[in-house]
Amino acid sequence: MTNFNNLPPRIVTRIFEYLFWTGVCGSDQAERLVLPIGQYELLACLKVSHAWRKRAAGLFYRTALVSVGTNASTNIRLILESGYAPKTTRLVLSIDTEPDKLAKHLLASEFVGFEWPSIDTLYFYHPQSHVKQSSMDQDKAIDDVNQYLLASMPNLEHIYALSATCDSFGLYALDDLINDRMPYLKTLTAVAQGALKLGFHGQAQLLKQLTMHTVAHVLDCGELSASSDDEPNYSLQTHVTLSVPQVYAESLVLLDIGPIVPTNIWAPFFGHNEQSNVPDLNTLPNFTCLRKLRLVFGVQASRSEEGRKTHRVSKHKNNPKPEDSGTYPLFPQLESLTVERYPYNILLFLENFPRGQLLHLELHKCSHHFFELSLSVFSKLQSACIDVPEAPHASKDQNEETWISRAFNDHMPTLRSLSLRASIAHHVDLPSTYQLVHLQHLDLSIGMRSVEIEKLLLELKHLRSLRVTITEVLSKTHEYLSRSMRPKKYTKNKYSRVLSTTLEQLIIRLDLAHGRQRRALAKTAWVAARVPSILTIHTQQAYLNDLASCINNVRANKQAPVDARHLSNVRLHAVSL
Repeated sequence: MTNFNNLPPRIVTRIFEYLFWTGVCGSDQAERLVLPIGQYELLACLKVSHAWRKRAAGLFYRTALVSVGTNASTNIRLILESGYAPKTTRLVLSIDTEPDKLAKHLLASEFVGFEWPSIDTLYFYHPQSHVKQSSMDQDKAIDDVNQYLLASMPNLEHIYALSATCDSFGLYALDDLINDRMPYLKTLTAVAQGALKLGFHGQAQLLKQLTMHTVAHVLDCGELSASSDDEPNYSLQTHVTLSVPQVYAESLVLLDIGPIVPTNIWAPFFGHNEQSNVPDLNTLPNFTCLRKLRLVFGVQASRSEEGRKTHRVSKHKNNPKPEDSGTYPLFPQLESLTVERYPYNILLFLENFPRGQLLHLELHKCSHHFFELSLSVFSKLQSACIDVPEAPHASKDQNEETWISRAFNDHMPTLRSLSLRASIAHHVDLPSTYQLVHLQHLDLSIGMRSVEIEKLLLELKHLRSLRVTITEVLSKTHEYLSRSMRPKKYTKNKYSRVLSTTLEQLIIRLDLAHGRQRRALAKTAWVAARVPSILTIHTQQAYLNDLASCINNVRANKQAPVDARHLSNVRLHAVSL
């Protein structure tokens, strides 16, 4: 016990926070929601010592928990008996059954019988939809829950909600609560786990963080390719898009919404009237404080001539150029931009944002005019995650391999992290020269040969983390031509040359025929032997034993041209890739 008492307070606090906060498994949107539901994990910590109890009690009692369903539990009575109720700042409602059970548990837990003026944050997690009740009973239960929460938490300012439940009108489970608290909310995260009507009314003048998403029925347009001569045609699926409330743009710091239509994106937002010095619904918005923006579009392909004409008429309205003063919002503080499934010209759309000041950029499934994009215009970029679409008509200048080679040679001295993903059936030959010499983290979810790892490590001398996929070559002829055209940078003592002194983590995924897997693992072991800084290697669970065997063979090889003693400290981990 004495050793535990001697731990620094900062370390003890980190232990408690690790136990207390937990992520939610499931879809990508569900994983964005982090719930503080580790109260009962902290019960054992309260009994270690007086010092531990003093530090853990704050986390335990500051969050009220009502869990309904399989793991039903609550700490409301403990909070009331301990006298910590005036210090409780959060309420967590976790439910995996019908809404009427939540209403009953709120009453039974004595939460509803008190007013909690210090609670300003609500976490609501109901990922599964239950249809056992009649629509009238479910509507009453949802209405009761909303009324209980409104009456018990008069100072609610932050709401984080994920729900698959709706009333008979298809409205979100917390629709009444959110609409009533909208003028006072500072944070709103509302994720609909299904085809719910996710839309709220009212004006939000204090909102700093807004996240609204519907998880189900987001149509995938990643496979849609732009033709070389005509614009693509799309018909908007408005029944799965959001209805964003009226939000004062100048208060927002984070905006994450989708799926939305690519027309009138900024219509729900309003700005500041300089003459009256107050927010005005009729004033064009400027996002003066916005630092992080994520836009997810929901579209579906349409080959109708009507869709073609509609798109051609509205193309310039959807993509105003920067010099069109007053027609598009300004983003003077924007640092992070994520765009997903944009169906029109992505080059014109990106011109609406301050490319020269962005630090983080993500582009996913934006295929139209993608191969004309150059990352060099983002001069201050520190990290980039790019989905490279399939080229509609493979040509010398516009194909996946050419774009990837060009990206590695763009002048971006500030770039530290790069992730490239492409669904290419064959491997890609990486370029022979690199300009991204300051990269520290590289994720290549594209097919490549194992020999490419050595070249990457030799060229990128500051790399600390590398993730690659080893795949088959297109054909024997292609492999021969690729090798013969590749410049030979080293021939003598190639197996004794140190590849990197900075790489700490190697993540490798094998997509090879059965007979070639062992050979690739053996090459990986020799690569690790020439990287004295390597600490961990990740690969699929099925290959861990073979990789460990290959590493042991390298260590046992007394005639090896390199010092492989550091391999004894390398840790192997399974990863789902």
